[in-house]
Amino acid sequence: MALVSLLSAKGSPGVTTTALLSAALWPHPAVLLDADPAGGDVVARVPAADGGVLDPDRGLLPLLTSARRGLSGAQVLEQAQVVAGGTRVVCGLAGPEQSLAAGPGWSALATAAAGLGHGDVPTDVLVDAGRVGAEAVHLDLLRAADAVVLVTRADTASVLHARERLRVLGGALRRGDGLLPRTGVVVVGDPRRRDADEAAAVLTAVGGWVEDFGRLPLDTAGAGVFDGARTSRPERTALVRAGRAVVATLAAAAHGELQRGAA
Repeated sequence: MALVSLLSAKGSPGVTTTALLSAALWPHPAVLLDADPAGGDVVARVPAADGGVLDPDRGLLPLLTSARRGLSGAQVLEQAQVVAGGTRVVCGLAGPEQSLAAGPGWSALATAAAGLGHGDVPTDVLVDAGRVGAEAVHLDLLRAADAVVLVTRADTASVLHARERLRVLGGALRRGDGLLPRTGVVVVGDPRRRDADEAAAVLTAVGGWVEDFGRLPLDTAGAGVFDGARTSRPERTALVRAGRAVVATLAAAAHGELQRGAA
């Protein structure tokens, strides 16, 4: 199966919403790993399947704490909780202090997450990696991924930051065998304007290894579904309708071959 990491370059372009949307629409068994080192948002945003709150003591912290003794894919799944809508989620850290204390635990987590694809019930892992730089403590979660997805808004400042982040990460993500994860962008913007298409063109021009994974609209009603808001016919919101095509593209990329192109 596959490991997919979603990230941003700056600000809040909608990575967590895109990750939740992807996990909800994913065509294979999947679990969402809230792995933003600055602190996870899912535990505060999404209600549990019974309408209550998620347990903040279950999730990434116990995994990273025990990682010195090694981690298995089964341990990752043991920390997952089911949220409203049926998605399995491993809740994130409380803040950056816990992230720094984890040290080499991130590498063990990446190995365990990638290993979920080889268990009795193969499971894809979608990672909300938050903001990522070349020196990020959790870079192994991207380097081990089958697909890396940079989510950005279509405005000029966001595109410039995203372009620079792609240039830096191109070298940082290369593996010892010379391969790169399938790497591309999802642009969030107003579908009535051409800004998103223009942003994608600028970002894919960074190099042939950067792919265009599609567009998502700015849709408050659709995003509210992942905050526990009651929305009539959520499957008909603009976000979900556009998301089906984007998620299908991401799943196909994640289950395809790794890249050999220069970065």
